[in-house]
Amino acid sequence: MKILIVGLVKNNQLIRLQEEGEKRGHKVEGCYTNELIIETGSDFFNPTLRGKTLKNYDLIYLWSAGKRRWEWYTACLFLNKTRKTKIVNYKAIDPSYNFYLTPAIDYLKQTENSLPFPYSAVLFDSKSINYVINSFSFPLIIKVSEGRQGKGVFKADNLEELKTIAKDLEGVSPSFVIREFIPNDGDIRVFTVGYKAIGAMKRIPTREGEFRSNISQGGRGELFDLNLYPEIRNIAERTSEVMKTEIAGVDIMINKETGKPYILEINPGPQFTGFERYTGVNVALEIIKYFEKIVKG
Repeated sequence: MKILIVGLVKNNQLIRLQEEGEKRGHKVEGCYTNELIIETGSDFFNPTLRGKTLKNYDLIYLWSAGKRRWEWYTACLFLNKTRKTKIVNYKAIDPSYNFYLTPAIDYLKQTENSLPFPYSAVLFDSKSINYVINSFSFPLIIKVSEGRQGKGVFKADNLEELKTIAKDLEGVSPSFVIREFIPNDGDIRVFTVGYKAIGAMKRIPTREGEFRSNISQGGRGELFDLNLYPEIRNIAERTSEVMKTEIAGVDIMINKETGKPYILEINPGPQFTGFERYTGVNVALEIIKYFEKIVKG
């Protein structure tokens, strides 16, 4: 089987996938998102990697398409229709999910399926804060709509600070989210493959005053036993399935005062090298095995 990982090049995650793929007789390659070229005319449509054909790949994993996502989705839709190329995550080319990259569709799907998440408001400018602020209490969280790995996430302790942050975000993000702050001692990253949880780790901030626990932001990880917390497993699996995210990092936070769990976000391109190190789970192997399963039908 020949596999293309879009958005991973010279990366430890790609190396791990190549290692596990090679053991099972597969060739795994990566590419930058800007390598895509689409040549087209009245009687042909030909997406390539700077002249290198995409037609030879059995499976394309859209780990991250970045700002070129719509062109990649179009190319993958074409390859899926004409070559039966398997696409992961498929929802990128699912017509019912044309708007899935906005936080609004995430919240709608979670609401429709009674999944727990913090009280939130999606806004487009700082002026709109005045119309929702009475529903919140400080401190609260403000984040860009398309942030990843804890980037673009801030805590505001008062209204003046909130409006200042929001004003700064207006020029860098099409929208932003304010949401209630959940008192906690870290969060839980559940890794799902094929909508099934394969393991989890608890992430804990290590810097004083840091409210983000992402490993990429300096947090530390430790094994989290899902067998002791079936509710957390169920929430993560249901969330990945509802959001049609085949390979996902589902971040869940437990309110340390009430014990209630909340979904923070679902990441369709989750980092897993740190996860493997802290949990001992062979994530790369599980991903390759999932690729085998869907290609075989």
